[in-house]
Amino acid sequence: MASDEPELISRAELLSGGLAPSRRASLLLFALESRTAHLVAQAQRATALYLTPQAVEERERAFFAALAASRELPVHPTIQALERYAPHWASLVGEADASLRAALAHALGQKYTFTHQAVPGIRATLGLDTPAVQQAYQRLYGEPLSSIYAAESGLGDRLRWAMSAVARSLEALPPFWVAFALTLPVGPGLLALPIAMAHVGPLAGIVLLIIFGLVNALTAAALAEAVARSGTTRFGLGYLGQLVSEYLGEAGSLLLTAIMAVDNFLVLIIFYIGIAGTLAGATNLPAELWIVVLFGIGLYFLSRKSLNSTVASSLVVTALNVALLVIIPLFALPHVQPANLAYVRVPFSGGRPFDPAVLRLALGVMLTNYFSHMLVANYGRVIIRRDPSARSWIWGCIAAIALTTLISCLWIVMFNGAISPPALAQETGTALTALARLVGPAVSWLGAIFVILSLGMACIHISLGLLFLAEERLPVQAAGWLGGRGRFLLSISPVVAVFLVAEWLAITGQGSFAGLLGFVGVIALPLLGGIFPVLLLAATRRKGDFVPGLVLRFLGHPVVLGGTYLLFLGSIFAYGLLIYQDPVERAVTLIVGSMVLIVTAIMLRRGALKTRAVVELRADYSPGGRHLFHVTANGQPAGAQVGLSFGQRAQQLQAATGEIPDFASLHSATFQLPTRGASELKVWVHKITPEWSSEGLPARLAVHCGDQEKEFALRPGDGQIVLPVSGEVCRLQITLPERLL
Repeated sequence: MASDEPELISRAELLSGGLAPSRRASLLLFALESRTAHLVAQAQRATALYLTPQAVEERERAFFAALAASRELPVHPTIQALERYAPHWASLVGEADASLRAALAHALGQKYTFTHQAVPGIRATLGLDTPAVQQAYQRLYGEPLSSIYAAESGLGDRLRWAMSAVARSLEALPPFWVAFALTLPVGPGLLALPIAMAHVGPLAGIVLLIIFGLVNALTAAALAEAVARSGTTRFGLGYLGQLVSEYLGEAGSLLLTAIMAVDNFLVLIIFYIGIAGTLAGATNLPAELWIVVLFGIGLYFLSRKSLNSTVASSLVVTALNVALLVIIPLFALPHVQPANLAYVRVPFSGGRPFDPAVLRLALGVMLTNYFSHMLVANYGRVIIRRDPSARSWIWGCIAAIALTTLISCLWIVMFNGAISPPALAQETGTALTALARLVGPAVSWLGAIFVILSLGMACIHISLGLLFLAEERLPVQAAGWLGGRGRFLLSISPVVAVFLVAEWLAITGQGSFAGLLGFVGVIALPLLGGIFPVLLLAATRRKGDFVPGLVLRFLGHPVVLGGTYLLFLGSIFAYGLLIYQDPVERAVTLIVGSMVLIVTAIMLRRGALKTRAVVELRADYSPGGRHLFHVTANGQPAGAQVGLSFGQRAQQLQAATGEIPDFASLHSATFQLPTRGASELKVWVHKITPEWSSEGLPARLAVHCGDQEKEFALRPGDGQIVLPVSGEVCRLQITLPERLL
């Protein structure tokens, strides 16, 4: 290692005067860049829908290994990123004197190009406009501090600064609008919806859309509330798998993993077919070729193990998709026929007998059209960080379903009104293909843009999800024996299998986009979009860590919870027993329904709906964060007698939530807890870093409930424990080690 490369030293050494200012500035700049790079990496992970805990841990280990060895960081921070995240690295320079700030300014000017106007955050954080720093710079370098600024920016720099400003503006939108845009379920379901509704007619389709929209709005709101109640999704991994594992147990987690693996595998095949078919119609190149291209692009991102998208880029893509979804159906307006709109083929109406083929696609395609639950499970952390009450989060998720209903009705009226029901019902591609044949290539080209932005991005996310899932299940011994390249090749084998199946279907002309999508929707989405959300709501209302500012009481009523559960479970069995005629489809559907019943019974028997009291002790070092304690019991705020000991002084409180004025000097905290009705006690001692990560803190616990008294130790990095309790009141004492933070 070259002697001039940064080395890890303590913060005290860094800010002391023992080193030359230039050396200290070099080390401090590396620290600022490291924190900024970590924040950039977190921002790029914020929109990853299928990350696993193991994948996140591997990325964190790689990052900190590079940091510890003073190697090149996995993410290269730009001057735009340093400016954007200045409030988050400000604590690193808070005690720096004027000479060190001046030397740091010089190091920045040597490494980056920026104008005076472009870096107001850096100037304010380092005090570059103050006389003390400017005089120190003149003394150290014999020239004014203004020499670090460029007179003007080049075209490339101006473009990067403009893009950074747009990204900051988008992410600074009110939380409601960010939640609304991020959880908008625009995508594959809409491409098959007109085909599915051609079997029943436009008017009946609109009625079904409204009914399904209401039901899915309820389940999305239920899942949004469950996310808001969970500390895991607020501060840790905001993914459905972690939420299910924490509140419903291992059985629920295994079922979810199995269903998601099957769903992702089949959906990726369907997306390959849908994208390739749409692009083939737009370019006249064969679909088989486009599947090869898609697979090649997927391999590139699989090798990087990241899409590197951000919240801002996701908002831009969503806005473009919504615009396309409104524009595309308008091409059908001149061709709408009243006779097509009046077409009705509903079973039992007008003396019609029950025909299973009529409803074959309805449920699965409808559920796919409204499926935003993976987005709801993923983006909670992004929104709740800005609005801890979660009001914006829950209302934004509901509003997204409402807009989807309006857009879907527009598509039904335009597509089904312009294309005859028999012709649309026989379509094996997407509805875009059918409309393009009627109105011309403009629809094909706009449709190609849409499928690239929606299905194409989804393909990459799902491919990464299959990769991470395979890596997580790969035995450690096998991974070591295979080596890095062999492990990667084995991990991408599910994606390779998807490619081969999709290519075979394209070559043979078998498989219907709408038909396959409907089948996958029937076997997977009632569980992911209905059953798990209501079970999670029931569980988190009994043992959640937090209470959101908006609670829709009726959602937790036993009739609503039980009715929603039975509706989705009954739909699976209805398709397996009555609607599907193919033996394989019937068998698979009935097996899934039986698994749901069995696993639900196991989850309930193992205490998924137990009640819990939660005590949280939090040191929050994020910008604007507050150190506090928080007590809940049975999903509600629970006032407790709280004693805080700071060595020579003590503080007594009666509250469910309170601020801790000086966490660094806190010696112990004692809680007299009202645990009436609770069968578990969760104790959580942690800190929130400037990068918004939760890290468990070590502590000693003494728990006295009834006639039992026990002691426990919380290990560093863990910071939480769940204990069985009995009795109406428990006394909990949390003792922190000296020099903890």
